[in-house]
Amino acid sequence: IVSMVIIFYGTGAELIKMLGIVQRIPRDQQLLICTSQQNAGLQHVHAQLDVKPDIYLARGWKGKDVENMKQMLLLMLRVHSQFAVQFGKIKSLIKAHDKTHHTKSIVLVHGDTLTTVVGSYLGRMLGLPVGHVEAGLRSGSWKSPFPEEIDRRMVAKIARIHFPPTQLAEDNLSNENTKGTIINTKFNTAKDAIGQADKFVSRNFTKLNLPRSYTLVLLHRTELLENRNDLERILSTIHEYAEEKNNIVFTMHSTTKARIESYNFNHFLKHPYIQTISKQPYFDFMAIVKNADAVITDGGGLQEDTYFLGIPSIVHRARTERQEGLGVNSSLSEMDVKKVATFLREHPSKKEFKKLIDNTSPSEIVVNYLRENNFITRSSKG
Repeated sequence: IVSMVIIFYGTGAELIKMLGIVQRIPRDQQLLICTSQQNAGLQHVHAQLDVKPDIYLARGWKGKDVENMKQMLLLMLRVHSQFAVQFGKIKSLIKAHDKTHHTKSIVLVHGDTLTTVVGSYLGRMLGLPVGHVEAGLRSGSWKSPFPEEIDRRMVAKIARIHFPPTQLAEDNLSNENTKGTIINTKFNTAKDAIGQADKFVSRNFTKLNLPRSYTLVLLHRTELLENRNDLERILSTIHEYAEEKNNIVFTMHSTTKARIESYNFNHFLKHPYIQTISKQPYFDFMAIVKNADAVITDGGGLQEDTYFLGIPSIVHRARTERQEGLGVNSSLSEMDVKKVATFLREHPSKKEFKKLIDNTSPSEIVVNYLRENNFITRSSKG
């Protein structure tokens, strides 16, 4: 393998949001390094996309998804030890390739996971510039979302090439006197993945037997799951709303399942009109989102997805670092379950929102920068 673009990732969401970039870089000019902090989900994504990492620094927690902070920290110790073992090999490979092809190598990381942080400083250890895709998102408080806000701020200090998805994100980086080059991609790179989602939907999607009409719920953020009272209130609100004309489809992440069981909250989801489904492969999940009447989420990524798809949504968080959709198709609950209850009863029809129509490809903006600055010799069609 030869490499000029080294991409660190650990979750399915990271790989999917980088898909448009990966597709546009010739395979012989990239090195994919995976930590598999969400191992089960990544196996689905790898199979769907026909993407295989070149190096595994870990295989999740004992082959499964990480479920808590202790497991995450132990996983990252494993990642560091494996990186130390392979450091010489990776370093030699990069040096030999750049000398032969007269190119420069670069590390790319995405988003706000612990893999993002670790990948960025491992890139610096390799002596390479680090590019951060989806840079500059800020909520204004390190406590929320936790630890994602801290992760982003740390990576901003390490990276030297920043790819913010909006003008506000660009302004955040400028106001922080961030070192390096800032390239605004106009939209999140998730836009490119969503644009080709239909062709990756699996056969298992139809086996879910979803209701014809439903509200989709996805709750998985650490700050919510670690607060027993907040989690109980939102689950109770959802339980009270569900009825024959108000079906709920509740997506159960492994971390959410573990916390609900530890709090003995399972009874909130035992309802004839609440259908619990396991976490689905991304493209199957996008089909679920597209068919939903409305969405309740605490995830910033899903907030963006509903914006691109024109689905009414409410973000159950105290604050969000993303502006996409707010005041358009999406609102912020500020952790007030009364706002969620009102949304469930009174949200507008998705017919009122048109899908975002714009030919701009954020992934292409990233790849054009890489080509123009000699990090790759050419680009693929994508």
